[in-house]
Amino acid sequence: MKQKYKNVSQLNGELMTMPAIEVKGLTYSYDGKTNAVDHISFEVEKGEVFGFLGPSGAGKSTTIKLLTRLIAPPRGTVFLLGQDMAQANHRFYRRIGIAFENDVLYPTLTGYENLYFHASLYGVKKEAIHSILRQMDIYHAKDKRVAEYSKGMKTRLVLARAMVTNPEILFLDEPTSGMDPEIAAHVRELLKGLNRHGTTMFVTTHDMHEAEKLCDRIAFFNKAKIVEIDTPSNYKKRYGRSSVVVEYPDSQRVFNREKELSEFIRAIQDNQWSSIHSQEATLEEIFIKVVGRGLKGE
Repeated sequence: MKQKYKNVSQLNGELMTMPAIEVKGLTYSYDGKTNAVDHISFEVEKGEVFGFLGPSGAGKSTTIKLLTRLIAPPRGTVFLLGQDMAQANHRFYRRIGIAFENDVLYPTLTGYENLYFHASLYGVKKEAIHSILRQMDIYHAKDKRVAEYSKGMKTRLVLARAMVTNPEILFLDEPTSGMDPEIAAHVRELLKGLNRHGTTMFVTTHDMHEAEKLCDRIAFFNKAKIVEIDTPSNYKKRYGRSSVVVEYPDSQRVFNREKELSEFIRAIQDNQWSSIHSQEATLEEIFIKVVGRGLKGE
């Protein structure tokens, strides 16, 4: 039965509070035996950067394909911006952008031609193409064949293609893979800028630093299942250790802030130390603690 609204204000109010991404019971198997995605459910709020953190091969890229209907799930529902993806038409896809780590580009076409081909499907003007090429710092190479691009340049072109329609949701699979640190930092700042202007992002990664720098909340994903969802700071509060490192000229000692406070005070009172600094658990250490395996595999 269709929902009835008393007035336009009521409808607009519900649209404003509706999650950007709503997933229930999503399940998929490539071989009919082992699930690549196993009955996952979650919501992503509008304007949120949501991370999917897990080792390579855990099913992260498959999840993006299911969310965006590149693969039709046999079980479960996906709503993006209130749209049931089982009924999404071509026009809706202008509202979302998708960038996979090893996405297909046309190697014999130039960077500009690759972008123009995609943009023309959605009526995007040429000015927007030039603008996004400049933002991604590949405008200088727009007339080169993509076959001549480095891996990092190809990744940026794929990101540019995903962003050229000015989408409301971006699905990003390992968005800075293959980039040198300076370019990766530039791309992260660009993504943060888009997010500040309201773009929702779903980011898959096995890079804990990427996840911590970009994401508001992170799902720990392993063996086709979501293990836990929380903010980076809450993960550290709940599972991380809180330590202080006292450096001596030829050694160091680590103190647990909660359990060894009196010993720490005695250590600094002897005035033999050379420096003192705090230490906290990394997301990867917490992931291992919660999931039981590392981000680089078994």
